[in-house]
Amino acid sequence: MNAQIFPNIDEKQGRILSAAIEVFSMYGVKRASMEDIARGAGMSRAALYQYFRNKDDILAHGVVAFFDMEAAELREALRPGRPVQEAVMAGCCARVGPLAKMLLDSPHGEEMLAIKSGEAARLAEEGNAKIAAIWTEWLDGEAAAGRVVLPDANAAAVAEAIIAGQFGQKTIARSFQDYLDRVGVFAGLMARSLKP
Repeated sequence: MNAQIFPNIDEKQGRILSAAIEVFSMYGVKRASMEDIARGAGMSRAALYQYFRNKDDILAHGVVAFFDMEAAELREALRPGRPVQEAVMAGCCARVGPLAKMLLDSPHGEEMLAIKSGEAARLAEEGNAKIAAIWTEWLDGEAAAGRVVLPDANAAAVAEAIIAGQFGQKTIARSFQDYLDRVGVFAGLMARSLKP
């Protein structure tokens, strides 16, 4: 079992979520079982049910934990006054952690990235809105300070473009390293386009 992926939550729940991500990456969400997850977390299936009702519940909690962790990393990356190139690169890389590596290196990563229905999908939408709000706030602040230039003064549209670009790099990446390389190019382009 790898180190806990989600350090921002209770240790046992974090251990379960980390085990679930590993199991999902090995078998896919549909084929993974609660027994597999319990085994990966080093507990009985009965103990696992004390924390989560089912795989969908685990997935929903994992989505919330992921976006909470990403939001904290993004806020740190997008400190006001940080050089634009450095801030945009750090902001784009806030989505590049152990979970991204597992998703991109897994044969089932696409299935996990394609959550389109249910509670986890709704929570992912809320999480993405939170990430967009952080980018928008930073872009507005940097534009007001004269450190970035926004097209038509629309920070929200630029934030959405950044997020869509990051996601696009993830969908075409062949591996985690390929994703890192692509994100580096994308972040550099975005930073240069924002400079006054």
